[in-house]
Amino acid sequence: MECSDIISEILKVGIHNYSFEHKLQLKTKKPTPRLSLETVDGKTIRKFQVSWYTKYTWLAGSENLGKLFCYYCLLFRGEKTWGSDGISVMKNFDRKASKHAISKTHLTSQEQFMLLGANRIEHALSEGRRLAAIKHNENVGVNRRILKRLIHVVCFLGKQEIAFRGHNEDSSSINKGNYLELLDLLSREEQLLREHFMSNSVFKGTSSDIQNDLISCITSVLKTKISNELKKANFISIQADETTDVSCKSQMSIIFRYVVDNKIEERFIGFFDVSKDKSAFGLSKILFTEIKNWNIGDKLMCQTYDGAAVMAGQKNGVQAIIKQSYPKAMFIHCYAHQLNLVFLHGSKSIKSVKIFISDLTMFHTFFSRSPKRSQLLREKGFKLPQSCETRWNYHSRAAATITTHFIELKKAITCVTDEDDWDPITINMAYGLLHKLSNFKFVYLLCLFKKLFLYSDHVFLILQTKCTADVQYCVNQIKIFSDQLIAMRKEETISICCKSAMELNSELQYSEKNIIDFKILTYEILDSIIVQIEVRFKDFINLKFVEFTNNTSFKDYKNNFPMDKLMELKNHFPDIFNLERLQNELEIIYNSPDKYLTPKDLFNYLYKNNLLDVYQEISKLLQLVLCIPVTTSSSERNMSALKRIKTFLRNSMNNDRLSNLSSLAIEKQMLNELSTDPTFIDEVIDLFSKTKNRKIDLIYKII
Repeated sequence: MECSDIISEILKVGIHNYSFEHKLQLKTKKPTPRLSLETVDGKTIRKFQVSWYTKYTWLAGSENLGKLFCYYCLLFRGEKTWGSDGISVMKNFDRKASKHAISKTHLTSQEQFMLLGANRIEHALSEGRRLAAIKHNENVGVNRRILKRLIHVVCFLGKQEIAFRGHNEDSSSINKGNYLELLDLLSREEQLLREHFMSNSVFKGTSSDIQNDLISCITSVLKTKISNELKKANFISIQADETTDVSCKSQMSIIFRYVVDNKIEERFIGFFDVSKDKSAFGLSKILFTEIKNWNIGDKLMCQTYDGAAVMAGQKNGVQAIIKQSYPKAMFIHCYAHQLNLVFLHGSKSIKSVKIFISDLTMFHTFFSRSPKRSQLLREKGFKLPQSCETRWNYHSRAAATITTHFIELKKAITCVTDEDDWDPITINMAYGLLHKLSNFKFVYLLCLFKKLFLYSDHVFLILQTKCTADVQYCVNQIKIFSDQLIAMRKEETISICCKSAMELNSELQYSEKNIIDFKILTYEILDSIIVQIEVRFKDFINLKFVEFTNNTSFKDYKNNFPMDKLMELKNHFPDIFNLERLQNELEIIYNSPDKYLTPKDLFNYLYKNNLLDVYQEISKLLQLVLCIPVTTSSSERNMSALKRIKTFLRNSMNNDRLSNLSSLAIEKQMLNELSTDPTFIDEVIDLFSKTKNRKIDLIYKII
């Protein structure tokens, strides 16, 4: 039972159903959580004070119920108001608490509390039982110290993304896997572990089931910490990405982003196998489940997705389905990535472009798979960019590199086809690539996309740096990009690209029919991109309210307050902000040059100087802005972690272990912070002892 749940559990079960021993345990477990209780009293806001726990030693709190109680009256059924109903109104709290402290019912309950366990001779332990309990507790202490070592090993392997198991874990094996080998190494230097492994035949803690249980318990404690953070957060955004891992299973990662205290947190929630159903409905079902499980529906303000096109669909995509149930959850796509999706969409809808994009990737694949082949490129003085699904401008860099080093690349491939010391498979692949460099359509598309990427890379950089700082400027740049594409829709573009292709490879041959085909293909590509830009960036202007916090504009806002942005905020979040107060607070900020800070720095300033109550509406606005995922790169980093972890793990490993291990690897910073907390290991051990009927004593007895 967690400390924060004690009161709600007592009220649910009934104190009369508790044994005497259980009541004795409760005597030392009075919960004192930091509660977010406040009451509006005219123009004053009365808030809960942590110092009350010290002032009123009988005071206890429940996070689940959001109320304060008298712990004495709760345990001994004293005054109903303080013992079972609870106090949630903060007005005149001191007066009410002082009055209760001198009441007869309270004093009676206090006396019973103080005498609990002192005068119950009939429950006193005999000397034999007392000695047995002492011996039991000594054994528990040893067992918990041993389990602590096992937990540290699990945390280490998980954080470092190192495989646990080996192919042969028999005692005679020279490599039993990292988990067993690391424990063996520790036992050489630590007598406690060495004696445990030599003498204990019931519980050694080395089986795969124990490994899985420890991983699960550590992850559960991590998620409890995340749950506590989510309770404190005012606004939350959800990020999801769907991709395929190295074992060809489709996985969806989910991340929550929010502000707690003065920190922006992006917490990994888990991987979810979506191989059987990658439809918008199937993906939405998982998201709905997680939103409900974590109880964040009322705080969900933003949603952002990458990967499958079904996620971002305007009418029937995941974002639209989620918004039906959570209308405040704005769809804030990663707009820099969105630009790249415009081209990826073209690769799916136009066969020639799909083949071209695949061919670009094949050049890197061919040279990267062999050190000998890679050396060929190094000798020519260049290398091809690394292929990566989530490297947003990979295709741009690949097209530019192949175009710039076309002759050198062709010579390197020719070396493979002409020399005898290459294997038949390599020679066959080289002939295929050489054919591409001699194919007019491929070289033509290379020149066309190089020209397109020149425009898109410029807009890409703008969206990366100014996505939420100057929305109108970004909108204008997207319009310019679209106009540039429209201007390319002429025969001169085809002529220029054909000429550029011939300059790269003078041996290319083409006919008048080729020119007609290229014209049709070029217009189809341009039209597809233009339409995609219009559809995908349609809602970009909805971010306009974010410009409230653009510190480079504060000086202008001082003289001309941006009322249009206030109206945008009102339209999107009609019941969250007090607009009159927000305007007044903003005008104070705009008239204070010392507060011309970035959103993150401004929030830190307000937090560290205890000004969050003074600037209540700005604080909410800043938390909302900081909660918006400017990019979804975090999800993508998780996916690369997924691929690394799956490479280490055996294929038979189940998906639960994969997601739990991924949590340890991805949340390693949080794990490092918790490892310095002495209660962390105890919480893991307590949870481990409760999950199954363990063959080892781990819980202390009260003497």
